[in-house]
Amino acid sequence: MHKLYTLISYIVIPLILINTFIRVLRNKEDKKRFRERFGVTNHKKIHAKDVIWIHAASLGEFKSSDFLINNFYKKYCILVTTTTKTASDYALKNYGNKIIHQYAPYDVLFWINNFLNNWKPKLVIWIESDLWPNTIVRLKEKKIISIFVNARISPRSFNKWKFFSSYYNFITQSFNVIFAQSRNDVQRIKQLTKVNVKYIGNLKLTKKKNSIFNHEDSENINIMIASTHKNEEYLMIPYLKVISEKYPKSNFIIVPRHPNRSEEVFNLLKSKRLDVGYHSKIKNNNYKFLIVDSFGKMDEFFYKSDIVFLGGSFTKNGGHNPIEAATANCAIITGPFVFNWQNLYEEMIESNSCLMIKEPKELEQKISKLIQNKEYANNLRKNAITFSKKIFFEEVKLLNFLNKILKNDA
Repeated sequence: MHKLYTLISYIVIPLILINTFIRVLRNKEDKKRFRERFGVTNHKKIHAKDVIWIHAASLGEFKSSDFLINNFYKKYCILVTTTTKTASDYALKNYGNKIIHQYAPYDVLFWINNFLNNWKPKLVIWIESDLWPNTIVRLKEKKIISIFVNARISPRSFNKWKFFSSYYNFITQSFNVIFAQSRNDVQRIKQLTKVNVKYIGNLKLTKKKNSIFNHEDSENINIMIASTHKNEEYLMIPYLKVISEKYPKSNFIIVPRHPNRSEEVFNLLKSKRLDVGYHSKIKNNNYKFLIVDSFGKMDEFFYKSDIVFLGGSFTKNGGHNPIEAATANCAIITGPFVFNWQNLYEEMIESNSCLMIKEPKELEQKISKLIQNKEYANNLRKNAITFSKKIFFEEVKLLNFLNKILKNDA
């Protein structure tokens, strides 16, 4: 099957080239750096240091690599690849002095060879992202040590991969070890591969430095609708509107998962005759509904919020990480589809650290109860903060494992 995949990857090269050219014209691709997609680089390898290549497809995966970057950048040359421009911009802005960033090459053998021959990585750390067969298999052929960290496979993807389990096993045989991000992922991945699959926690939940923000108390009730996906706002707005009318001091902060959807959300709220504004375009936050239309503001608004609904959980996107909101002293509500964080939410619900609702119409009742019953809301926040202080990722185990690999391969 891999030979067929490789053949197809060659056949579609004209389509890849045309698509890349169109993306450049539409400013969806970096005009100065699009050649990196073909394994070509303007950077030179730092010869005094061995290269650790970290592949983190998009912004979320890149953010989880913070722990790895900060522990290894002084001794090693850290090469990070992503596939999105958003992740690239964020990486260069926040880690430009610690890493070299490149766009990941397309999964075509001679472009992959260009990339590997130039960088010659000592170790490859593949984070969470989709599996690129040609790239991953080529690592094994070149005898480059590679590990899969924070691996996950959703129930939907698992059901698809079951029909190609032998190929999944073939691809993942390139990894020395797989660290799954949840116990549920361990069970699913073990059914698809013979590689050693371990669980040491979720890399996204490493203990980071305390935020510079403190939770803000005010007479207003700030309700944050965080990391929403397409159609979620449409499902919730009727109930949020009722709450806003019922409680005059309530304000809503809506943070779409992808800021490029901000205009769509704005127009939707405007069509419902709601008092709405963009965060980036106003000097104060005196709108009933505020749309956060830029990256990097999530923590700031968690600390300004009393109640948080975490999106991606009404539209079967798998939900989002609740720990940041818990740390910020928020009362947390989620929808039912949280399979990306299933184990974590189960523990939080058991410890009364968050609320799970089955459908959007329950928002009105749950938020009203949190507003009216301060003791109830304070207990939920207190339990959430206590829960957030648990150890969710065994940092020392991963560091010891990586240092042992790097030392033995010296």
